[in-house]
Amino acid sequence: MTQEVIDIGVNADDGTGDSLYEAGQKINNNFTELFAKASVDADIKFFGNNITSRLSNADIFVHPSGTGNVLFPSIRLNDNNIEALNSNDDLKIEANGSGRVTIAGLGFSGTTISATDSSSVNINENLIVDGDYTTADGFSFTGAQTFASGMLFGNLQLSDGLIVDGISGQISFGDENLTSTGTLSAATGSQFGQIDLLSGIINDSSGSISFGNENLSTTGTLDVSGLTTMGSISVSGATSFADSITVDNLTFNDNIISTSSNADLRLTPGGTGVVNVSNLTIDSSLNFSDNVLKVTTSNADFDLAASGTGSVVINNVNLDAGTIDNTVIGASEPAAGNFTQPIGYDTLVIPNKITFSGNTMSSNRSNDNLEFEASGSGKVVINGLALPNSDGETGEFIQTDGSGNLTFAGVSISFSESTIQDAQATIGFTSEVVIDANISTGENESITAGTSMINDFASSKYDSAFYVALSRVEEADSSIEFQMQKHTLARGTNDGSTFDSFSGSTQIVRTSAAEEVQLSTDIRAANDKVRLLGAGGKLADGSTNSAINTLHFFRIGLGDNDSSGTQAGSSEYTQQQTLVTADLDSAAATLDSFSASSFRGAKYYISVKIVIFIF
Repeated sequence: MTQEVIDIGVNADDGTGDSLYEAGQKINNNFTELFAKASVDADIKFFGNNITSRLSNADIFVHPSGTGNVLFPSIRLNDNNIEALNSNDDLKIEANGSGRVTIAGLGFSGTTISATDSSSVNINENLIVDGDYTTADGFSFTGAQTFASGMLFGNLQLSDGLIVDGISGQISFGDENLTSTGTLSAATGSQFGQIDLLSGIINDSSGSISFGNENLSTTGTLDVSGLTTMGSISVSGATSFADSITVDNLTFNDNIISTSSNADLRLTPGGTGVVNVSNLTIDSSLNFSDNVLKVTTSNADFDLAASGTGSVVINNVNLDAGTIDNTVIGASEPAAGNFTQPIGYDTLVIPNKITFSGNTMSSNRSNDNLEFEASGSGKVVINGLALPNSDGETGEFIQTDGSGNLTFAGVSISFSESTIQDAQATIGFTSEVVIDANISTGENESITAGTSMINDFASSKYDSAFYVALSRVEEADSSIEFQMQKHTLARGTNDGSTFDSFSGSTQIVRTSAAEEVQLSTDIRAANDKVRLLGAGGKLADGSTNSAINTLHFFRIGLGDNDSSGTQAGSSEYTQQQTLVTADLDSAAATLDSFSASSFRGAKYYISVKIVIFIF
């Protein structure tokens, strides 16, 4: 809401301004808006010289703005500080009558500090008292205390590191032990029993001092001027003797250890210990230092000599300089050395193993192979060529990767000719197109007079296969002839033991007297596959076997692992099914049936698997 302004007219009492009622309304509206503001509509009441809160149990907050402070005459409230404003003014908080000023459990009344709950007053920091300290009930200390020099405790005075009794002249510790981790000083001539302490000398009136069975230790010098007899001595640190000392047959003098006349000097470690000498010189000419053994005499030879028939045995030799048979050793590029054999011979023979003769290595045991065998996955490398470390498949060739590694690889075609040119070589391929689980077609485009593989399948896939084959034959006069034949292939056994394959052709139709492609079968043991093979038959003139033949086939396969029970054929007149009868015995069984109205005839290819039990 905006401020409402009272219209007072143009001139006094001209009747053009607001009426008294209208003016009063505007005044009330303006005051309503004013008292609605947070700065005016507060819960604070001002009455006389009192400032009170309208809310029950509510605090009164006084907040200055920005960096301002709350100021009273001569007093300033700055954050959590109460400060006097007048120079050198005291800040006084005074109670009335016998009352106390209480701050966080401590009561202050005149010069007295007390606990408001009548318990003890704890002072956790160091306490410095410049005046006299008087206690009525005694005192105890739990930590280190500092007292002014000359302070009196009863008759005892503590002054500058001294404890003095001013009455009796003596201090007694009763039957208590006196212990010090520092230096215990006594005046010259002090007496402890029969022991006199005088200028660094310990004297006993009896003429002898005994330490009983206690150890005598010193970090300084133990000076013995007379004859000293020791039952045993143990020295843990550096020990110095003014003159030579003799222990049994050993004499120690400065840095020399010597023995009595003609006695050996032996260094014998205990148990598995060793004699450890960092630097040893023998006879002023041979020095051992770290792992170096060297001659110290200028230009002297270093000789290693065995005794009698013994030999000098060295596990590993590193020669940095010198010559062997006039060949220089060392340098960044060492020259090849010619070493004279200790025994002159032209042939080295390892009996029943290998013979080395000249640059030839051969096996010397009759009919033995000469074998090179690497370790683990390593390979035999000859002239930079790494041979395979395992055999490949039948018919594979060896190939190189161009980096000296030889491996086995399969090659689909190999030729005796080094190049292929028109009219010089014929390339033939064997292919197969799988129609479904049982049916496929295929061809072989190059069947020679020799035996060629036409088709194959896994031995476990089918028990038998039926082929309809059409072959193309080139006659001796280059004329082309055709033959069609049906061929049955079966996998089984003659005696119930070893599996083999059997086949035969029927219904052979030929366009000439030339024989059809001669079909046969076998099982390739390398990959356990049944194969259909073919070779060119005799030409019509009976002269030679046909060398240029092509054969196309249609195959139906039956077996336990095919998709038996499949059905194909969308025409209402043709239908193809694969059926399985799992168990046939002496009783008659229906192998297949169909409605007489559906088909006029059917062609069946039947494969029978006979299992013979031998008891």
